[in-house]
Amino acid sequence: MNSIVKLSWALALVMALGACSGDDRPDQVDPQPTEKRTIVTAGPEFEANPVVSGDGRWVYFEADTDGDMDLYRVPLAGGQPQRLTFNDVFDSSPSVAPDGLHLVYESDQGGHRHLYILDPAHPADAPRPLTGGPGDDGSPAWSPAGDLIVFESNRGKADGTDLYLIAADGTGMRRLTTTPDGRYCRTADWSPDASQVVYESNATGWSALYTVDAAGGKGVQITPDNYYEGHPAWSPLGARIAFESVRDGTSQIFLVAAGGGPLTQLTVLGGYWPQWTPDGHTIVYGVFDGANADVVSMPVDPLP
Repeated sequence: MNSIVKLSWALALVMALGACSGDDRPDQVDPQPTEKRTIVTAGPEFEANPVVSGDGRWVYFEADTDGDMDLYRVPLAGGQPQRLTFNDVFDSSPSVAPDGLHLVYESDQGGHRHLYILDPAHPADAPRPLTGGPGDDGSPAWSPAGDLIVFESNRGKADGTDLYLIAADGTGMRRLTTTPDGRYCRTADWSPDASQVVYESNATGWSALYTVDAAGGKGVQITPDNYYEGHPAWSPLGARIAFESVRDGTSQIFLVAAGGGPLTQLTVLGGYWPQWTPDGHTIVYGVFDGANADVVSMPVDPLP
């Protein structure tokens, strides 16, 4: 599923969930958030799914500059984007290795949607396939040590997705979550010590956030289950998780403690796909005005 289709699906979903969410539960949300954002990309293209390099220098993202989705990077301070993939298929959902030397992403260049790895310093080189076979894989996230990648896949399911782990060299794939057909686990991210993974799931019928031990086990729900909540990102210090949620018909960025608890709303002008800078002082995320998506950044001091 390409990113434009994914966003269209997400918008329809979150609008429906927002309309059916019930009480606003003001005790759970800061009712007067503040917001100060800086433009990172501002082209006419659809620019989405940002992720920040381990040195804080680059923002990697996807854009449909040439009519299909390719990967780009731009300095965090803004500037001229550098194109990293060159083909007529959909390349999306980048995740950069901690050392910045490799990028893992999803692509349908082989017919199915699978994961590939490329060297951003040598974008002309052919990418290395990481996964293959039947089924579709997506939304990869590199572990803090750079040895493992978590991703979502519909392998072995008639409908829905579960999370899998695979070594960066393509060996040792194992299933991390198991949900019934029709349910999904997706858009996962790692805790800083790599002991846990946070992810989005509709296991209860609503999309909420869960954490699970990377060694396996039962997921623990950390956000309410009567709203749409997704695309979680664990803070570098480990105390907070940023995510997108719809509570009034518009997707906004929120924070929740890693163990669950009251929510803090960060944005009022909309937001998708939050990601932290390595120092934990800034969140990079996407904004969408109904016709165009851009990448912006916003300070979150003094929150960890």
